[in-house]
Amino acid sequence: MHFSKTTEYAIRVLSYLHRYSSKPHSVSFLHKELELPYKYLTKLMTELVKKGLVNASKGRYGGFSLAVDSEKIYLCDILEAIGESSESDRCILGFEMCDASNPCSLHNHWLEPKMGIEKMLKTTSLDSLVRDKETKF
Repeated sequence: MHFSKTTEYAIRVLSYLHRYSSKPHSVSFLHKELELPYKYLTKLMTELVKKGLVNASKGRYGGFSLAVDSEKIYLCDILEAIGESSESDRCILGFEMCDASNPCSLHNHWLEPKMGIEKMLKTTSLDSLVRDKETKF
């Protein structure tokens, strides 16, 4: 499985907001701190606010902060918020039609790892990603 850039950026920025939750952070600050493209980050933050994962506050001390407890945000929620799927329905070899009645050569070998990835996405919380203080964003 491979995360898109949008997913990577969303996980990184949400992890950062969780770890440094003592105050809101501006897009400019997040852009510099996480070295993410400014315009891309601006659009991403707007989307995360619309989906209810992030709060935005205006003013001198405004910025972005988590809107939901990090223990209640799972990787699957982040994917859903940015409009991406876990790719569990996609064929690992890229065929359009690949299912039990029309399998590719890897279909049956891919079922178990695919279920493991789905489980990981549904059970890995944002909080669990940031518990280790040595992890990087």
